[in-house]
Amino acid sequence: MEKSINQQLADAMSQVAENLNKAAAIPNAQNLHGQGGLLAGQGIDRNVITAMIRPQGIGSVLPLIPSVYENPTFATILGIMEDSADRPEEPCADAPAGYMKGAELTAAFGLVRKDTRTIDIYKTMLLKNRGDMTDLMLRGRLLGDSNVAPSGISESGAIEIMTKSEMVNAAVRAERTLSRDFWQGTGVMPQFRGLDTLIATGLVDWRTGALAPALDSDVKDFESENIDGGSKDIVEYLSAMEFYLRSNAQNMGLDPVDWVLVMRPELWFELSAVWPCKYLTSRCDVTGTASGAVVLNDNVNVATRDAMRNGKYIDINGNRYPVIVDTGINETTVVGSGEYTSSIYFVPLRINGNMPVTYREYLDYRAASTDLGLLRGTESFWTDDGVYGWAITDEKGWCYQLHLRSEQRIILRTPQLAGKIQNVMYSPLQHIRTPYPGDAYFLDGGVSMRSSDTIYWTQRQD
Repeated sequence: MEKSINQQLADAMSQVAENLNKAAAIPNAQNLHGQGGLLAGQGIDRNVITAMIRPQGIGSVLPLIPSVYENPTFATILGIMEDSADRPEEPCADAPAGYMKGAELTAAFGLVRKDTRTIDIYKTMLLKNRGDMTDLMLRGRLLGDSNVAPSGISESGAIEIMTKSEMVNAAVRAERTLSRDFWQGTGVMPQFRGLDTLIATGLVDWRTGALAPALDSDVKDFESENIDGGSKDIVEYLSAMEFYLRSNAQNMGLDPVDWVLVMRPELWFELSAVWPCKYLTSRCDVTGTASGAVVLNDNVNVATRDAMRNGKYIDINGNRYPVIVDTGINETTVVGSGEYTSSIYFVPLRINGNMPVTYREYLDYRAASTDLGLLRGTESFWTDDGVYGWAITDEKGWCYQLHLRSEQRIILRTPQLAGKIQNVMYSPLQHIRTPYPGDAYFLDGGVSMRSSDTIYWTQRQD
């Protein structure tokens, strides 16, 4: 049974007795208590409330599977062809023979690395004075999606224990990076490719480079038209895509398929506002009504909208699909207009009822246990069944730094069952806050340390 993160850290720290290859820096970890401590204010209330936005997204529904393969190969049958179209005129004459065509896809891991600051273990227990409160209780969450952030790290002790605080800090930053990597990837091949790259056209066999159009996703361009505009109809686009993808699944023998629709939260808010009316009047003849207007009686429109938002679902062609809102999806701002463009994705999660076809894989650090055993267990340990690896850099036996790493990738086995409508414009009255520092809608403020007390040892006598 895998040890708890606290026990692994305690075991590792107790065995650190000699210098490692990389010397740690001068201690610079953020003090929680003691002089200059962020939470060392005299007599502060016991309840510490968070005002930090956490990522949310598709990671919550994707299976997480271990792997040690650098370049896994996924084969697909693209078609069966005939040598010729000629039909024999005689029953005993040779008829055309046939052959099968296929393609292979692959995927690569992407590296995520985060470090803590350097900690002086003998400074971790210092308190400013008896007014430095140590019975604080965190109200709210720091870590986000339990399927993305290191679950071996909990917020328990994060505002009391310096080492735990530094580890949670690294975990928060890793989660932010991964939530964007899931869509945008980490660069060109052979790096980790995100879903925005995997749901695409122009896919090729990875060994030969031969085009495989039978694997192409359904990609449509809304051409930066507003979602509630009249020149392009979002109901028509989503209905056509759903019909096309469902037809693929049925005619390929891959149904039933579990799909989810994924989009940014702001785009979902605007889509759910216009969908009921547009869906209920799609292809209706309104020319006979006054001024071409359609009047919906009762509260059908509002009730449908509210049910969609509260239940996080959308009905398309009579089929209901779960909606996942994801802050990691790329968004483009139309400067000075209050308008934004982004994409709506159809993502297949399972085919034939139970086979996962969109999932995450991670390099399983547990597979290095034999080699790590030769290091006496003083330098490295893992959490979350090998998803995250931790290493300790120690210089003197009391100054140490922790290093977090993870190597993950997204696998999409059936791109021909996936789709996206890109360049959809929307103009919310108010954009929500973002979890990513540097974004226009990220808010923090405050201070990272407090002033140390001024101490007068004696009064100077002239």
